[in-house]
Amino acid sequence: MASECCVSVTKYFLFLFNLVFFLLGSLLLSSGLWMLLSDTSEIKTFIDPFRPYISISLLSYLLIISGSVTMSLGFFGCLGSLKTVKFLLAIYFILLTVLLAAQIVGGVLFYTMKTELSKSLGKETDLIQSFGRNDSSFKKTMDYIQRQEECCGWNGKEDWGDSIPCSCYHKANETKELCDNCSPDFFYPVLSCKIYDEGCKDKVENWLGSNLHFILWVILAISVVEICGMILSMSLYKGGSVDYRNILL
Repeated sequence: MASECCVSVTKYFLFLFNLVFFLLGSLLLSSGLWMLLSDTSEIKTFIDPFRPYISISLLSYLLIISGSVTMSLGFFGCLGSLKTVKFLLAIYFILLTVLLAAQIVGGVLFYTMKTELSKSLGKETDLIQSFGRNDSSFKKTMDYIQRQEECCGWNGKEDWGDSIPCSCYHKANETKELCDNCSPDFFYPVLSCKIYDEGCKDKVENWLGSNLHFILWVILAISVVEICGMILSMSLYKGGSVDYRNILL
């Protein structure tokens, strides 16, 4: 009796666990489709200059694939836990193992990507300063970073030479609003405006570092949960049925 009760608790716990996985997969899938199909996504503006370190299409496809695998995982897990059919539980275990391996690889790649992103931004700034290259995608990214982080240039405002962009200017007050008199062709200071003195390098690296640690801890927590799911699925597999007709019952 106690054994049957334990099996029932395991079944429904695994069902709820995989229902969450199915919903998470649908979120990942829709995010990947949105990034792939949207033309106005801010993510495209931010990621574009970092190629070949990040590709927006590659990231989109990774999200779509991850979402599809996660939804399949949730589906087989829910059905397998309720019907306790060995075939479904085996597929569930294999998919969970693949997802766990992909997360580990993704975590390692994301960790090593931090240094490459920092080097990429520094090189782009040096190119603009030395050769005056007109890279609109990079400038859009720097405009976004400079406005959000209240900084100017990679190492400082000197990176822009005599062509300091509008996003480096702010009102000379505590609110630090952007300068009203600034326009896309405005590169010279006026009396009511100030230029951010601090470069963006340290702020971007601190942002990457803090978010990197958060993402790695999330991956670790999810991995622990997935390992628990693998153990539970194997527990049910031992007492499962080989009769596939149970799926339809």
